[in-house]
Amino acid sequence: HKLDQMVSETQSDLANVMTNYSAVSLRLNKAKTKLASVKESLVTCQELLYYKRDELKKLWLDGIEQKHILQLLNQIEEIQQMRDQINSHMAKKQFYQATSLLIRSRLLLNTSLKNVEALAEVKTELDTKSTILFNRILEDLTSQLYLDSTWDVLQMQRVGSSREMAFQRAGSGRNSSDWMQHGSGKKLKDAGREGSGKGPGSASKGFGRRPRDFIKSNFLLAETGNSSNQISVLAPADEGSWNQALENPETADSELGPAFSILIDMECLTMLNKLPDAVESLTGELQNQLFQILTRTTHQLIESGKYSQGDKRLLGILFSAVVAQLNHVVDAYRLAARVADKAVKRHKADFARIDLSEVWSKVQSVIQVLLTDYLDFKSSTQLGSLNAQQSNNTLSEPAADINSFFVRRKTNFNRPKRASLFKFDSSSTALSLNDFVRESNGTAASTNGTKEEKVLVCDANPHNITLIFNQLLTFIQQIEKELNCPTGSHCTLYAFLMDYIKDVFLGQIHVDISNSLNSASQSLDAWKSVSDSEVLRGYRVSRPLLQSTVSVWKSIEELGEMMVTLPLYSTHFLTIICNVLVQYKDICCAAYRGLVQPDAEDKRIISAQWAKDEDISRFLKSLPNWETKESGSSHDQAGEELATQVDKQNRKETEILVQNLGSSEITSHEILSDSNQLRSLAQLHESLDWFARSALAFSKTLENKDLPESTLQTLISLAKEFVELGDVCLLVLHLEVRVHCFFYLLPLWRGPSGGQYFGGPDSTDPCNEVIQLNRDLLGIEEALDTSLQPRKIQYIFEGVSHVISAILISSATSIKKINKNGIKKMCRNIFSVQQTLTSSITGRREVALDQAKTFYELMNLSQSELLENVMERGAVFSQLDYINALQLINRSQQKPDNDGLVKNMDKLAEILTSMGSRPGVQV
Repeated sequence: HKLDQMVSETQSDLANVMTNYSAVSLRLNKAKTKLASVKESLVTCQELLYYKRDELKKLWLDGIEQKHILQLLNQIEEIQQMRDQINSHMAKKQFYQATSLLIRSRLLLNTSLKNVEALAEVKTELDTKSTILFNRILEDLTSQLYLDSTWDVLQMQRVGSSREMAFQRAGSGRNSSDWMQHGSGKKLKDAGREGSGKGPGSASKGFGRRPRDFIKSNFLLAETGNSSNQISVLAPADEGSWNQALENPETADSELGPAFSILIDMECLTMLNKLPDAVESLTGELQNQLFQILTRTTHQLIESGKYSQGDKRLLGILFSAVVAQLNHVVDAYRLAARVADKAVKRHKADFARIDLSEVWSKVQSVIQVLLTDYLDFKSSTQLGSLNAQQSNNTLSEPAADINSFFVRRKTNFNRPKRASLFKFDSSSTALSLNDFVRESNGTAASTNGTKEEKVLVCDANPHNITLIFNQLLTFIQQIEKELNCPTGSHCTLYAFLMDYIKDVFLGQIHVDISNSLNSASQSLDAWKSVSDSEVLRGYRVSRPLLQSTVSVWKSIEELGEMMVTLPLYSTHFLTIICNVLVQYKDICCAAYRGLVQPDAEDKRIISAQWAKDEDISRFLKSLPNWETKESGSSHDQAGEELATQVDKQNRKETEILVQNLGSSEITSHEILSDSNQLRSLAQLHESLDWFARSALAFSKTLENKDLPESTLQTLISLAKEFVELGDVCLLVLHLEVRVHCFFYLLPLWRGPSGGQYFGGPDSTDPCNEVIQLNRDLLGIEEALDTSLQPRKIQYIFEGVSHVISAILISSATSIKKINKNGIKKMCRNIFSVQQTLTSSITGRREVALDQAKTFYELMNLSQSELLENVMERGAVFSQLDYINALQLINRSQQKPDNDGLVKNMDKLAEILTSMGSRPGVQV
């Protein structure tokens, strides 16, 4: 039952299974039948193909042939299209695309289409295009290396800038965009870009710079001439893009600047396998192209009108501009070398090395040409040869004779030329300068048919080296760093410069100094004064200076400037300055002796003898009025205490003068009676004083510099010697005025009738000697007024009244008799001198002469009245003065009482002893 139950439950499922099985079995039977039919058909087909196999093989081969013919036709059509595309790309200066198509075309012609004889003409045409493309690329590369990479420097010059901004960034000028858009490329082409076919501003013709990107393409240095900045054609902001383009040249865009254009050109040359030919061509044109930079920049500066042609400031600008452009050229070559190395490895082409040391060698040759043009090497034959001993002399002893440095020597025409000055044939990196000049001249002659005269921005002069020395030295240091010169060795440009300075420039300096000193000592105009107010204001002086002093100081100033511009030779120039001071001091001493030393040996000038005496000189310089002369303050401003001290010192000076001159006869040849001599002496003092102060101020500017201490001390010592010589001149003038007072006043009472002051009413007028003294003092003051500063004139005449007063008072012993008319005569003498000094010379009342007047007014008293006056008013004069007064009063009486005189003199002594009076000095 259970089985039946289970069967009944699954009966429907079993029925479905049986039904499905029947259907599947039926379909399998049908498939077997069909497979048997297909098998029979395949066997039949196999039999049929076996019988038709040769015919089928022929049809298969015909299909393959037709396919290959179709492929060749497509390639030929592609070559035809590439020919037009190459022409189009070349016209647009898309050299990478043109080169890629050309390489593709040549590959097709040399592989699959190699045996197509009908394409022989196409092959020839492509070979021609390859040559043209190579020339165009090489032309563009030359333009990029020498013109486009340096164009911004010339643009800065064209736009113009101030002296402080020697080069304005290209495109920042007010008219720079106009300049770009109006055919300026033609001007640049005319300046030396022959055959390049493009110029700045021709962006539409593929120049490689879009106007909207012009400001961004600041691939030049920010400030030309500053060697501390790394000069690069490639801006730091573009380095990433350029390096990426170096790895994948297809991404390079020539419109981004010369760096990218150089990359494309070098890549194309390598793809054409023409790199060795290109490098050879560039090397051959390198010297000429660099020289064209110099010529082009020279014309550009002259045409810019920044300074007139001949202005030496143009030389510094020219040198900076040329150096900047040469640096850009070298940097462009450096980029080209990097691209060449990478491209050769990428395309497995023939390798050609771009030697940067050769580029630097040619750069040095161009700079040598520039220096040769502007430093006047021709003058070296006129300088004469320097003595070998002089050349080895370190000049450490400035006091030595320096004639060998300054005397022009006869040129030895038989002396062989120094080969090292112009020729570097033995150097592997230098081109003979003479050969280059000859080559340049030959190129110019062959191009133009005639030799063109070289244009210079200023005249050639050996001193031009000072304008560019520091820039040149910095450039030399850069070259030596780039060439990795070992320590102690230098580049050829350095040797060239050192030879020039040693053989030409220093010799010219010696000749110039010699001429200056010869002019100072021998020229008739050398001792004329410079009175031009502009010149004097420039030197901050108010009185004329000697022409010789100004000339010598200008030479020293030039040497001082050379110490800054040529620091390598600062010690040498300092030694020359010391030697110049020694030489000029001898010249000034000779000039001083010529003024104060007469020709006759038995004659002497009293003031000069005294000024030379160390004791007298030391005494005069210790007086307050000497210090007042130095400081420029007056006694009125100094206070009453100082005025009293000055009066005391003037009396002391007067006493010494009276003691030495009062008892001696002074002849006319013992004084300087010619006012022109005194004027010359004053001018000599002023010039020496200014010269010494200037030398001392100059020495202070050298204290913090690396110079020998002994030489600096020598310079200071020599400057102080000029101070001393100037002081001697001033002391001579100071003493000379006082000697003149003795010369004119002593004859008043030392002649046959000179001591007679006992005349009538008609004899009260001033004496002729006094009138002559006044005239002489006025003449001296007039001579000194235009030559000496007021405070120094004050020093000369200050105390003269004390001297005159002392002479008049102490001379009472020489007067035989005196009456009231004689007293009036003496008072008028005193008043006449006093008026002359007060109104015309010192400008203040001379109180010392009032004392002389008071003394002679005592002669109106009797001896007893004089003693009573002393007791009442005190001792105004010295004991000797009062004794002289008592004696003169006694002599003037009709009957002199000698006994009474003795008693009065004793009484006077008692009175003065009680008062503590001072003794006197007698003439």
